[in-house]
Amino acid sequence: MFDEEEKKLAKWKETIKKTVVSQDELELAIKQGFQRAKNVPKVKKRPYVKRGVWSVIVAAILLITLVASIRVIPAFANAVASIPGMEKVVALIQDNKGLQAAIDNEYYQLLNHSIEKDGVTLTLDGAIADEQEMIIFYTVKGFNEGEQFSGGLPQITGNEGEDIVIRASADSLNDVDGKGLEQASTVNVQFQEGINKSDFIFKVKLESDSRSIEYEIPFSIAKEKMPTIRYPINETVSIEGQKITIKQIEISPIKVGVHVFVDPLNTKEIFGFEDLRLIDDKGEIWSSITNGLVASGTSDYGKVYYLQSNYFEQPQGLTLTFNKLQAMDKNEAYVVIDTDKGIILEQPKDQRFTVKKTTHSLIELYLNGEKEFHHDPFNSFFDAEGKEIQSMGGGFSRNSDERIEISVRLLDEPYVNPIKLPLYGYPQWIEGKAEIKIK
Repeated sequence: MFDEEEKKLAKWKETIKKTVVSQDELELAIKQGFQRAKNVPKVKKRPYVKRGVWSVIVAAILLITLVASIRVIPAFANAVASIPGMEKVVALIQDNKGLQAAIDNEYYQLLNHSIEKDGVTLTLDGAIADEQEMIIFYTVKGFNEGEQFSGGLPQITGNEGEDIVIRASADSLNDVDGKGLEQASTVNVQFQEGINKSDFIFKVKLESDSRSIEYEIPFSIAKEKMPTIRYPINETVSIEGQKITIKQIEISPIKVGVHVFVDPLNTKEIFGFEDLRLIDDKGEIWSSITNGLVASGTSDYGKVYYLQSNYFEQPQGLTLTFNKLQAMDKNEAYVVIDTDKGIILEQPKDQRFTVKKTTHSLIELYLNGEKEFHHDPFNSFFDAEGKEIQSMGGGFSRNSDERIEISVRLLDEPYVNPIKLPLYGYPQWIEGKAEIKIK
């Protein structure tokens, strides 16, 4: 893969060979590159500052060593970030060094399939796939100035349209071109029985106030999928009297899955790990995924928590560690609201929730949280007769360091008040120390 890019770099190298550059000029260019990088203000979640300095460094390395191809550059991601189009991919995974390592090790497959409709072009840029899931990188460009498009979650099917996905999530990087006319995104899909085929169809519908565009693009995954590495653990630890068992760890090229079982006799509801991480024998750390799926449920007491992957590192020693869990007493882990009267009847004793507004199909609450709390507290809703009420979506936004605004839209159908909202997350924690040797 990347044959075209290698040809371009090889041609560039031949041009460089014919260029005479003094040692003083070379050293000055490197110093100027670093100084330029220091003077550029940092922009959150954008890699373009790095791209400037790394283009200088890569050029300097090429001048000094006259490398033969892209494959000998130590940090492959820094090289592809300077190739037109690939900087969008690097930007989307800049907070995930596991996926960066996949690119470093040439596990990314270039697709470059485009369809243009009504002046808007959608391009499947590439994909990273393992035995269980796939991340697809795609770009949409050609919006009219000021036009706001909303895209539904893309659908991935088999090549005959068959349903093969059990879970999907998406992330996006808006304003790629600085003008609001191009958007780069990813969709992450997990498959029902692993990926046992190579041909797929990508479908998505984009909508604005004035138009709706549907895309359907077939694509194939040609790369051989690397096998998942599994470590059976079955080790139990106790944090403030709460027992947690690490059942198994699965390491794939895309992510690490930590299979966890919590003791049903625990007095606290365990919502999640705040600092679950892998540490190798050199002190390198792989932490939770910041963009994408962070956990999935397997049963009432079992979950899989996901970390960035160290698949390509193959360390001699590896330890799983955590010190802080989000947890609260089980007998407080719910909220009861009368949506007709707009009042909270029951909630945890620290009284963090207040009502902003309620209707039969809308609940808006304030939560006095903590700076480090970034979790939607609700996931399911039940009426007074135990009937589950379907959610149509909601929002979670912080309007100050501590005040969080939560909204929930319910399916507009009959139900009996009051309704119960089991807590799925809450700003309370327990702390201890747990270290589990994996190898």
